[in-house]
Amino acid sequence: MPTHRLTSIACAALLSACAGGEDDPSATSFDPSAASTGAEDTGETPSCVPGAQLSCACPGGADGIQPCNADGSGLGACECSEVSDSADSTAPSTGADETGDPDPCGDSVCAEDESCDVCPQDCGECVPCTSAPSCEGALIPPVIDSHADGLDNVQMMYVAPDEALSLVAELIEDGAPGMRVIVAALDEPQADEHPFVVAVRAALEANPEATAALHRQLAAAGLGHLRSYRDANPEPRPDAITATPQRRAGGVEQPCENPRLRIRVAQIDIFEEYDDVTNDVVYCLISAEGSEASELRLTPLTPELDEGSSYAFPLASGVVWGQQDLVAPKGNLALTYNCIESDDLSVYNGLFEAIGSAADAAGGIEGDSGWVFDTVGILADLLPAVLSLDGDDHLFNGAQIVPADMHLSLTQGAFWNVRRSYESGLFGSDWDWQLRMEVWGCHDNGQ
Repeated sequence: MPTHRLTSIACAALLSACAGGEDDPSATSFDPSAASTGAEDTGETPSCVPGAQLSCACPGGADGIQPCNADGSGLGACECSEVSDSADSTAPSTGADETGDPDPCGDSVCAEDESCDVCPQDCGECVPCTSAPSCEGALIPPVIDSHADGLDNVQMMYVAPDEALSLVAELIEDGAPGMRVIVAALDEPQADEHPFVVAVRAALEANPEATAALHRQLAAAGLGHLRSYRDANPEPRPDAITATPQRRAGGVEQPCENPRLRIRVAQIDIFEEYDDVTNDVVYCLISAEGSEASELRLTPLTPELDEGSSYAFPLASGVVWGQQDLVAPKGNLALTYNCIESDDLSVYNGLFEAIGSAADAAGGIEGDSGWVFDTVGILADLLPAVLSLDGDDHLFNGAQIVPADMHLSLTQGAFWNVRRSYESGLFGSDWDWQLRMEVWGCHDNGQ
């Protein structure tokens, strides 16, 4: 209760006691010195007016109420249950949250889930990073015209059908996690299946052409009876595929440490098409793996591309790292490219639905055709290899590392090219195309 209100209460009580003034012989004066004695009723003249209230000091500097005893013998104890708003806001913290647990912020230890912006008491004040932009509004790419030519060192190499077949056969032989999930989805349901398997099966059942293609391709690579294989190589159970939340680092950070990045495939340029008779339709499955998170992006099909043409990917469907928000790789960032020149759209459509819905059911963060979870690698190599075994599809593969010591400079925005160099042959056409990759970023304390 505010001090001025308490004073008014006291004055009102005293005025009522003094209403008779000098003309009223029944009026009783108030003796402050006697009021503090708390004397009992002895028949003597009262020391204070019964019911009157005075303000008193409470711990922490707040004001309380000290009432006069009913018999007027003195003031009672100071009541501090009703404290002023200002006292509430300035009262010292108890160091506990609403659950009663101690608040770690303020314990002089900069814990892993603390940082300078959420707990400067423990981690120190944030020092601005002058070498990176602020993260405000950083989801949209800036104008990018700086060429990071040091990243142009990746070449998309053609994976011949026999090589793709050997890769799939090796994954079958090794009982790779991705193979176990695919086989389980193709098999009849069992009890206690992981939602990932259930969702893949549902998507494949909705796309019978894709399912038939997978059966053909896996059988050609040496897969026998589904149930027998599954019994020998059971799929991961519900606790084996878990989501990896993207979180910012805690602990003491130096200025510009752990810059956050976003990378996208921005455009494909066709310098020379593979088939001079029919135009090319291309899509890519691109994985990105940092130290604490992995992401996988399935790009949309391009339109038919003729020699000399280009296609710009929409921002929403081209981001391969930082799909939900800009993310700090916290170490080297590994990118793997699997691009397919496709003639069979039914297989692509089945794959699109399967991986999107399955990732969401498995606890990943689904967004368009991309998602984020820590077992991205179980399908990143398997699916492109299997797809390329059907029809006249052609698979191209490449991989690169974006070194950690480049990340800060890349926050300013840069591009590089992933090239598929042509190979001339007596009976074949040339193929020469490239992906334009773009990167930009920020720092939470950037300027």
